[in-house]
Amino acid sequence: MVVRIRLSRFGCKNRPFYRVMAADSRSPRDGKHLEVLGYYNPLPGQDGGKRMGLNFDRVKYWLSVGAQPSDPVQRILFRAGLLPPPPMLAMGHKGGPRDTRVVDPMSGRFVVPKDPVVEDQPTNTTIDSDEDEGDASS
Repeated sequence: MVVRIRLSRFGCKNRPFYRVMAADSRSPRDGKHLEVLGYYNPLPGQDGGKRMGLNFDRVKYWLSVGAQPSDPVQRILFRAGLLPPPPMLAMGHKGGPRDTRVVDPMSGRFVVPKDPVVEDQPTNTTIDSDEDEGDASS
């Protein structure tokens, strides 16, 4: 039995509300589950932020026994600080070359690299005898 940590949808039409659940991968989205691990409300509240609540101890337990988080849950767990950032490589088109620019995991935008600071390096100065003679005769 493969256990997935995924979202189960609740709420009304156009007002979604999700519960984070540990469930068998073969069960339907809103079907039988093993345990409720938290909630996620994608609609902004009065303060303008998305609300979520997780039982960290139980999520860590399910991850330690091999439960696989779905992609949306993986992003939620990253924002909560439980997982490393998911790989976010943008692909131009199927089978085409990948875009290798660095993507900010929080905003999803491309990061513009800063110009590296070049330290002053000593330059080798060589004096030709022809130039010396020309300068001395003037």
